Amino acid sequence: MPPLTPIVKNLLIINVAVFAIFFLLPNLGIPVGQWSDFVALHYPTSERFHPIQLVTHFFVHGGLTHIFFNMFGLFMFGPLLEMRYGPRRFLILYLAAAAGAVALHFGFTWFQLGQMQEQLQAFQQDPTLAHFNDFFGRLNTKGLSMDNGQRVSTVVANIQNELVLRTGDPAQALRDGVGMMQEYIDYQRNIPMVGASGAIYGIVGAFAILYPDFKLALIFLPIPVKARYFVPVILAVEVFLGFMQFSWDPIAHWAHIGGALTGGLLAYLWYRSDPPAGAQRWDRGVPR
Repeated sequence: MPPLTPIVKNLLIINVAVFAIFFLLPNLGIPVGQWSDFVALHYPTSERFHPIQLVTHFFVHGGLTHIFFNMFGLFMFGPLLEMRYGPRRFLILYLAAAAGAVALHFGFTWFQLGQMQEQLQAFQQDPTLAHFNDFFGRLNTKGLSMDNGQRVSTVVANIQNELVLRTGDPAQALRDGVGMMQEYIDYQRNIPMVGASGAIYGIVGAFAILYPDFKLALIFLPIPVKARYFVPVILAVEVFLGFMQFSWDPIAHWAHIGGALTGGLLAYLWYRSDPPAGAQRWDRGVPR
């Protein structure tokens, strides 16, 4: 295990300190909900977005498990890369991976919101059940509730019945459908993102490029697998979960993918342009 290096040490201290502040203040009777929402990253078209969030969000975590696994990854992989690159280049890698995570997360959100807007417009032009189901048919709304406590799935079912039975005022069914679609689009736009996961995935991606034969294992699946196979499999799972968007899964998987791709690409470009002469090798689990 390499010794704890300066940048990794400072990142650990900052992340743990920020987590402790947001964890302890409510216990002291100080509300932090507004502040936590302010520092979390929102989509640029959200009314809750502020440019400072591009930096603050990757020092904020959503819970003890979230920060533990991120800091554990930083502690395990970070020192070795910082020893290899030096503090300045390692920090560039960390920040670039965080930026890549944001870019892909925003890119997928833009694509997703664009599709929803097109489906909303199609329903406005032709308010049929088919167009309504194009929007909500593939969404799992069972775990979502309106501000008034009413379940989203119940509201959606009521609108579907209106469209099928053609009872009441057709204009009201149109207004109800459009309003529900727009409310869901606004909900998606306002979902915040927090955590250093994108930057950590960037470190892991760079690690796989530099040390492809180093054997890694998951805590809950302790079977050593070479990094060249381990990381692509993990990313394939991230892609699957990113597309599926299960209601029980609040993780920003595209941020993970963006961070890993950015970190891996940067490590590859640096290695190609400036290969280390006589660098210590760890790619088989031991230095040589």
